[in-house]
Amino acid sequence: MLDRSKTPEPNGKISFQLPAIKKFYLSNKLSVSFIQKNNLPIVQIGIIISAGSKYDFNGKKGTANLTAMLIDEGAGELNALQIDKEFEMLGTVFSIAADHDSVIMSMLCLKENLVRSLEILSKILISPGFEEDNFLREQRKCISKIIQMKDDPSYIASTVFDNLISKNTPYAYPTFGYEQSVTSITNEDVKDFYNSYYTVDNSHVVVAGNISLLEIKDLLETHFSGWRKYSQSSYGVLPARNDRNRFYFVHKEQAQQSEIRIGHISKGRNASDYFDTMIMNTILGGQFTSRINLNLREKHGFTYGAGSSFNYNKEYGYFEVDTAVHSQNTAEAITEILKELDGIREYVKEEEFNFAKSYLIKRYPSMFETYSQLTKNMALLYMHNLPDDYFDMYLSIIESVSLADVKNAAINNILTDQLTVLIVGDKNIILPQLNAITDEPMQELDISGNVVV
Repeated sequence: MLDRSKTPEPNGKISFQLPAIKKFYLSNKLSVSFIQKNNLPIVQIGIIISAGSKYDFNGKKGTANLTAMLIDEGAGELNALQIDKEFEMLGTVFSIAADHDSVIMSMLCLKENLVRSLEILSKILISPGFEEDNFLREQRKCISKIIQMKDDPSYIASTVFDNLISKNTPYAYPTFGYEQSVTSITNEDVKDFYNSYYTVDNSHVVVAGNISLLEIKDLLETHFSGWRKYSQSSYGVLPARNDRNRFYFVHKEQAQQSEIRIGHISKGRNASDYFDTMIMNTILGGQFTSRINLNLREKHGFTYGAGSSFNYNKEYGYFEVDTAVHSQNTAEAITEILKELDGIREYVKEEEFNFAKSYLIKRYPSMFETYSQLTKNMALLYMHNLPDDYFDMYLSIIESVSLADVKNAAINNILTDQLTVLIVGDKNIILPQLNAITDEPMQELDISGNVVV
């Protein structure tokens, strides 16, 4: 009989070898990364295009997102309904999404339907229609979405927090743009954006599936070698800067909960202490049994969940603690979070350190189970310019991190003197609480991050 009162003992070390990543170029210099995976008769394809919202034209925030929304609304000789119907008949799943840095097209299909699916995908990428009626429809949908999100406290907190810590950079603005800015975008703006940034040298293809290297190379050459648009645009980002320690709030009338965001700008994805910092944050707020979650959820019952993360764009990174608590517990929750941030800088227990390393090592194989995970991880290498052997070295690097390394990572990457604290909630409830725990001035902002006078 199995004794469920005893925790199972680990059975040896994790042994995992990622399938080899093969890289090649098409005749038009389009770069491709490929992993052969034969478990199922399917193929997953991703196209990463450096055409995210940081490239939005001046005064036209939301252009990148609107372009992504419109690009599959008719392509080549096919209209939007025909594209959807063909993909549905083929059993092919297609999606496209924009973030600050990139637009990512994703397609999952049966191998037997790959040829036709690739043909349609190439039309979407290379020959979008950009018809005026489609543009007006997608523009209205985008504006409606923005209006809906104005009532979402979580969205408000995340976008205003981005605005605060990424001030004076394109990362300060939401990918969707603002209602006024999207209204000002024209179909010609979308066409100009597409022509400027949807280019061969701005793009990378990732493929994982039940197909040989020669087969996929021939198919991609057939359908994408005619794409010969090259970028003539240059781009640079001003570095983000940390502001002094300040408290900000956005008033949400009669809100029963407060959305809390606390953080600061951090090092980039290629920092030398990235793995040390990852282990440190696993202890602090990166898993269910982390200090922050156990404190706010298990000990105090303030929230259903709280955590911390280091997030990375192509230019820099930022540290963030996020949670939602009952309005009456706002100040107490912030106090406890700040205590945990001070605490991780002061000490890290060896048992915490060992558990965090074990957690990261044991979950590693699960990051490569699906075809989608494989293509996302290959895209990660491309987007952050990581070395080709990154995943091969991943486990050994984590194993090599010492307790002293993690302690240093806490001191060097949790910058308690540079924190920005943002609360979205009812100011009539939260302001008296905040004034009781700090003498810092409270700056009110609107839902777009503008100062309320």
